[in-house]
Amino acid sequence: MCASLALVVCLGASTVLYRGASRSLRNEVREHLKAVAATAAVQVDPDQHRLVRSKADESTKTYRCLKSVLADVRRANPGIRYVYTMRKTRNPNALVFVIDAEKDPELMSHVGDEYDIGEYPQMRLAFERPAADEEPSDDEWGTWLSGYAPITDSRGRTEAIVGLDMSLGQLRREESALRKAASQNAVVALLLSVALSLVVTKALLKTVRVFTRAAERIRGGDLDVWVPTRGSDEIAKFAEAFNHMAQGLRQTTRDVLTGVYNHVYFHERLADETERAERHQHTLCLLILDLDRFKSINDTLGHPVGDCVLKQLAELIVENTRRIDIVARYGGDEFVVILPETDLADALIVAEGLREKVEQHAFDGVTIADTLADHYTPDSDRVVRLSLTIGAAAYPEHHATKDGLVMAADIALCRAKQVARNSVQAYDAAFAGAGGVDPHSLYRALQDPNATAIESLAAAVDAKDRYTHGHSERVSEYALAIAQALGYDESFAAALRVAALLHDLGKIGVPDSILTKNGTLTSEEREAVRKHPSIGENILRRAPQLDLIVPAVLFHHERWDGAGYPDGLSRESIPLMARMLAVADAFDAMTSDRPYRCAMTVDVALIELQANAGKQFDPRLVEAFISSYRHVAQGEAA
Repeated sequence: MCASLALVVCLGASTVLYRGASRSLRNEVREHLKAVAATAAVQVDPDQHRLVRSKADESTKTYRCLKSVLADVRRANPGIRYVYTMRKTRNPNALVFVIDAEKDPELMSHVGDEYDIGEYPQMRLAFERPAADEEPSDDEWGTWLSGYAPITDSRGRTEAIVGLDMSLGQLRREESALRKAASQNAVVALLLSVALSLVVTKALLKTVRVFTRAAERIRGGDLDVWVPTRGSDEIAKFAEAFNHMAQGLRQTTRDVLTGVYNHVYFHERLADETERAERHQHTLCLLILDLDRFKSINDTLGHPVGDCVLKQLAELIVENTRRIDIVARYGGDEFVVILPETDLADALIVAEGLREKVEQHAFDGVTIADTLADHYTPDSDRVVRLSLTIGAAAYPEHHATKDGLVMAADIALCRAKQVARNSVQAYDAAFAGAGGVDPHSLYRALQDPNATAIESLAAAVDAKDRYTHGHSERVSEYALAIAQALGYDESFAAALRVAALLHDLGKIGVPDSILTKNGTLTSEEREAVRKHPSIGENILRRAPQLDLIVPAVLFHHERWDGAGYPDGLSRESIPLMARMLAVADAFDAMTSDRPYRCAMTVDVALIELQANAGKQFDPRLVEAFISSYRHVAQGEAA
């Protein structure tokens, strides 16, 4: 009876293990491609890459340096045949080549060469996170499997993607080797099962329980499992095979640079944790941590030092959280922490503790290679100081869905960064307003910014303030009238409409009590309102598809004379779309009731625009708007 039970337990554990190993086998090559692409993307300087715009730039030092970086990646990975970078065009189904590591002039792609990506959805996905083709593709040079990763700047914005191609022949050799290793592990498991069925002792049953518990931990998502190996018998061999499999699973879920969990695993695990919290009616909290002004470290000390600092930061976060907490790299210089069975009050204590630990810690301003050198000791003269801004959200208090919880924490983070960096901010539903923006709907709209989603989002933002109902739609109509009067094409007009609809998105980070106040705002309240363009920019950078409109949203309150905000830009240094929105936004504000005044007549508002042309507004755009508006009015009168 005991022997049969031991055999059943062992076979059950083996089944759990090798189902996981089978899934890992199918995905390992794709994950390897994504990992190599992500590593290559980190090595490409986005600011330098942005300078390469045309084929003429191929003779520049910048182009040669970037090509050398990609060539080094290819040399370090013999299975990779082609390494290149690509950026978006106005055509959503096409990308253009920028840098190609290929030396053969006959095979090399040049800056600006267009590539149709209609049949390659993973290339679009790569502008958000590392991706790899689901199936191999054929061309005149052979059969390939490709991986991609985004090249992001210090603000998390995607400049381009790195792509790399592996030949199918190499892929099949690697898969064959993996299958052979898996078969050997299965033989070891079978031998262990036979041994357990023949020899039943308390010690053996104890060993089986160790493997079973470890297998259950893996099935539950905890991959930090290691079974002790003793001796050289079959159980020890099985333990080695188990540990090797667990290590392989960890590599597919870990961030290559920092060693904590990666973005993909974070979303999978958060979905599991919210489901578990709902099932058992437990609490759950999420923290999003953003390094303050980390770009300055990369700019002054270099990206290799910045990478080492990020690795040290990840280790510090793990050291100061519980074993059951899940720490992951969200992207760039952002990290996330899932806090199971934790209420908001305790989560804020954890967040404040992490903020203080980081603020007090002396990070080594060296490269990862330096730390691996023999006899390395920290140098007190090469110390880097950091600070964190943290947004927090709680389940189910702030939202009952995974995506809504992420967006709520992100809104809290954006709010905190604008109010006071090096601080902790919990999500406040008051920011959304009664019947206002739902975090889950906002998250979905940013993931798939179609026309319906954008219009619904704009309406929800306007609903925060009864005085601005329909404001974004009217601003869109006025801005498009300017663009049409000046002869801009349909693609420009389409982008301008989206920018107009979302120009006040950042107001979800401004309390309703300020937006609807009847009296004069205090200086603190005015400053809170002036933060909304920056909050909107921080939220929109989560949607790479909307990169084109972000400058318009950020700078639509700049003035022609340089007296605007947030950056005090002037004249043509203000993006064109932002200048158009400034005119349209001001006209609608003047012709609408506000808590502190009644609406102006159209004629008075047009006179005000004319009076402020060359001061607050671009005079050319004011002239175009007034001419267009009067022409439409005359047509309606006729």
